[in-house]
Amino acid sequence: MIERRTFLRTAVTVTIGMALSGCSSGDTGEQNGTDDENGGVTDVDVGPEGRLRFEPEAVEIAVGDTVSWTALSEGHNVTSHPDASPKCENPEGAEPFTSYEGDDHFAIMAVDETFEHEFTVPGEYVYVCTPHAGQGMVGTVTVSE
Repeated sequence: MIERRTFLRTAVTVTIGMALSGCSSGDTGEQNGTDDENGGVTDVDVGPEGRLRFEPEAVEIAVGDTVSWTALSEGHNVTSHPDASPKCENPEGAEPFTSYEGDDHFAIMAVDETFEHEFTVPGEYVYVCTPHAGQGMVGTVTVSE
């Protein structure tokens, strides 16, 4: 069922991207799940099939693009806040992002909850699921100009 949900989400994203880009040029602007022409959104699954991982674990986007994380199983969050884990890194001048409010770095997302963050500073961001960082639940977002 999760695989079907992922397929449907991807199909909808591609369809919307094609519609927004006009479809006439034959080039939809799609690359790695983003629509570069309109400021893209890249989807990342959090805990797919109950696994302790982000899927995909690494994404490449452009400045101004957004990453959308959706919790597909219980007990996860998303953060690049250095106080949450020493594994977290942000480019100089970039504010950390968190799927939760405040400093409760172990606050978790509800299943099917989505968290989005727009990236405005280029560089490499390393983020974790705080409850599972020790088990290797780490992802990266590389933002280029």
